[in-house]
Amino acid sequence: MDRFRTMESFVRVARAGSFTVAANQLGLSRALVSRHIGDLETRLGVKLINRTTRSLSLTEEGNAYLSFCEQVQRQIEASEHALARTRVAPSGTLKVAVPKSFGSVHMADALVDFAREQPHVRVTLILEDVGFRRGYDFVERGLDVAVRISSLHSSSVVEHRLGDVEWVVCASPDYLARAGRPARPADLADHACLVHVHVAANDRIWRFEGPRGAISVKVNGAFASNSALALRKAARAGLGIALVPRYSVAEDLTEGALVTLLPRHRVAARPLLAVHPRAATVPPKVQVFVDFLRGWVASRAIN
Repeated sequence: MDRFRTMESFVRVARAGSFTVAANQLGLSRALVSRHIGDLETRLGVKLINRTTRSLSLTEEGNAYLSFCEQVQRQIEASEHALARTRVAPSGTLKVAVPKSFGSVHMADALVDFAREQPHVRVTLILEDVGFRRGYDFVERGLDVAVRISSLHSSSVVEHRLGDVEWVVCASPDYLARAGRPARPADLADHACLVHVHVAANDRIWRFEGPRGAISVKVNGAFASNSALALRKAARAGLGIALVPRYSVAEDLTEGALVTLLPRHRVAARPLLAVHPRAATVPPKVQVFVDFLRGWVASRAIN
């Protein structure tokens, strides 16, 4: 016999003081309700109700068990109401993973603004340079959303384009004084290049659009990283030529600590994506966050 069904029958009988009334309220037969109570008493090993031909009353154990059952019912109702609210209003914990460099420069501010706007959502921001390669990384790591600058190319996730990230080729004046300035993309093959790994399918192939069309160059160098901020430091130290997001070196370019190269050849912008697991129903906290990010990015210069 279903435990919760027998508990519900007991609570109805105790409150109504009648098997017949309780049966009518539950839409069951009186005999079935009586059987529920009998099964419950057998399972618990105590008598819950004193029955006479004219009345019934709860035993001491019955009163104690009634309090327990009512408490359980209140907890169930509260949990169901809380779940119902999550379908229409964002709440709960939102765990977001963002690349460390982009997160430090931009996304930390975005998450702070979102947390201020949505006080019922508990936000956890994870800054990391661990590359995603599988859609089920979300489940294994307990993530709700990831912000990325490369696609997962997986049918198990949904990707929302938030905007574009501009990339730039740059080097320090010290490096250029020692190694010379490349005049065209092909010259990069003879330079020390700082490679940003886990961004493209082949990180050592740099692609450009120029006056005469697309050009691809295979580059090499002694330093590589999956962090744009680490590559920025390496470029400032004169280790080589870097291809990095403009946001990570914007101040260095303004101050002259780094210099842009190959002005006639453009590196294609890469999409900034919000990614979450594919599901029949997207949790409100995720949908609200994606919508917020789209507006937040559009209102700011993130390049």
